[in-house]
Amino acid sequence: MTKSYKILLSAFSGLLLALAWPGIGGFSPLLFIAFVPILFVENSIFRSEKGSTYGITFLSFMLFNGLSAYWLYMVSEGIETKLLVYLFAVLLNSSLMALVFHFFHYTRKKIGSKEGYIGLVLYWVAFEYLHFHWELTWPWMTLGNGFANTVHWVQWYEYTGVFGGSIWILLVNITIYKILDKAINDQISIKENRLIISSFLLILLVPIFCSMYIYSNYEEKKDPVTITIIQPNVDPYFEKYGLGFEEQLDSMLFLVSADQLSASDYLIAPETALTEDIWENDLERSITIPRIKKIIADHPQLNFVSGLTSYYLFEESEERSATARQFSNNTRWYDAYNAAIQINNTENIEFYHKSKLVQGVEKMPFASFLKPLEGLALDLGGTIGSLGSQEEAEVFTSHNGKIKIAPVICYESIYGEYVGEYVKAGANLIFIITNDGWWGDGPGYAQHLAYARLRAIETRRSIARSANTGISCFIDQRGEYIQSAGWWTAETLHTELNSNDTLTFYTKHGDYLGRIASFTAIILLLYSMAISIYDRKKPA
Repeated sequence: MTKSYKILLSAFSGLLLALAWPGIGGFSPLLFIAFVPILFVENSIFRSEKGSTYGITFLSFMLFNGLSAYWLYMVSEGIETKLLVYLFAVLLNSSLMALVFHFFHYTRKKIGSKEGYIGLVLYWVAFEYLHFHWELTWPWMTLGNGFANTVHWVQWYEYTGVFGGSIWILLVNITIYKILDKAINDQISIKENRLIISSFLLILLVPIFCSMYIYSNYEEKKDPVTITIIQPNVDPYFEKYGLGFEEQLDSMLFLVSADQLSASDYLIAPETALTEDIWENDLERSITIPRIKKIIADHPQLNFVSGLTSYYLFEESEERSATARQFSNNTRWYDAYNAAIQINNTENIEFYHKSKLVQGVEKMPFASFLKPLEGLALDLGGTIGSLGSQEEAEVFTSHNGKIKIAPVICYESIYGEYVGEYVKAGANLIFIITNDGWWGDGPGYAQHLAYARLRAIETRRSIARSANTGISCFIDQRGEYIQSAGWWTAETLHTELNSNDTLTFYTKHGDYLGRIASFTAIILLLYSMAISIYDRKKPA
């Protein structure tokens, strides 16, 4: 195979992956063939016994990441910041994906083809699992997310999570490649052909048929909760931090009708919707909270859930957190949080501090080494630098104690296992509050919206999603939209969602496929290295 042909096939794989991705091409069946061209490239290098797969596969994955995540460049910042955010994410992800193929090729050379293809699946899922759990976490491009708008095919995510989708995609691609490779090289008998094609059809169709069966037979238990969502549509660049907090609160509440207030159990506002500086250990000074309390006094059944930037002032004798920052004009220290708040007719005001912080925006990765660079964190409103956070998911309980909700803030909604922690803590419903307006009218907000559908399937929890500029929506327990707002519109949505208290297999066990793959991948890679060392030391 010529070099130019390898480049062409590699680029074709990247293009197919992008065309399959939500918000870009959106034709998810392409995921089943997208790796086939690059598998032919790897095989050509394998047969020639010279050359590396890293560079050629990097091209493929750079196209995939670059096209699918181009919305990262749409942040309204200077050109240097745009390039830093976009290129860092694209180059890092592409490098890691190419490294997976390098390990696959290495194992195939050192042990054998069968072990190599098994290794490809293991290494890939291990890489995706790592991307959920390290300082530079960015699991946005996890392969299983590609079915976010094809929910009737992946109802079995309630057992596997998105890693089940990643494994499915890779197995189908490998099987198609093997069929084509043998057919092209005329290395297959009619009997073998039937066996391989039968295997392919089983791998492809059985998951779809199982999913369709689950989809058709799943019924929600009737346990309605009435919810109103506010989509205030405040421009995050020109209005959010330019208008007074009381003016913004008035504009937001003006959207809600008296009938909606009277009929609702919950009223939800998006991430950082309350713009007053609220100090958690000095709530008496707040102007916003008494205003909300007054509305609830007239509607005592109402629970108000909203996003905000909150602060905590440390006492001089109190141990400070690692993210504490000092006032410029005195010796006192405080923490800032991207937080959620619940206010109802009880005296208890509940706060939740976002745990999964956005790297480089809300948190400086490898903080112990990069603390001096914290001021370079991307400014998307509110505070700059590393925010405070909490370690565990926490639920909000309704005023009557009957309903518990998961206050999922923005980026946290792409972490399936973490969302499951809310559910294990008792959440009957999932509320996602977000502000996707920072990234403009590109595919970013559409992808973020679509991924929420997978959380509904994994946990079998109905979802209410309040997004500042859109798209706000209600999602049922099968991952289907019930209602949705428009993009960049100010409006409210109102409906009933069924709560649920049953735990799915995935909720109970989390990303077990990722853990198994990671452990097995390490063993396989070490074994490959041991074989390589043995072969070098073996007498000629």
